[in-house]
Amino acid sequence: MWMARQQGQEFLQEHTADCGQVTVDGPELAVALAGERRQVGRWLPGGYHWSPRRGEPVLVVKSGAEGSPCLVGTLDEAALEPGEVVLSTVQGTGIHLKPDGRILLRGTVEIEGTLTVNGQEV
Repeated sequence: MWMARQQGQEFLQEHTADCGQVTVDGPELAVALAGERRQVGRWLPGGYHWSPRRGEPVLVVKSGAEGSPCLVGTLDEAALEPGEVVLSTVQGTGIHLKPDGRILLRGTVEIEGTLTVNGQEV
């Protein structure tokens, strides 16, 4: 009986970091881990904002004494050269920073404000 209870507790115990899947997207983010965790916080680099879609695999870490879940990222399978950075939202759109200094823009580009090229306003 004691062993059965111990095994059951181990089965439901969550790790300090775990991969899960987004079950509810938007402001009330929820992720399936050992069970569904609701109102999961997102911790991202300063200036970066991201909202994962339902079904997307994500990495969740636990923080604080109570082990509050915090989403920190998603699995990245992009084949990039060392030094490359890509920011994208959906397939076919994004900003691609190349290690040789080039910046590739994919999609429709809209500018709000003033455009300056080589010190000259365009």
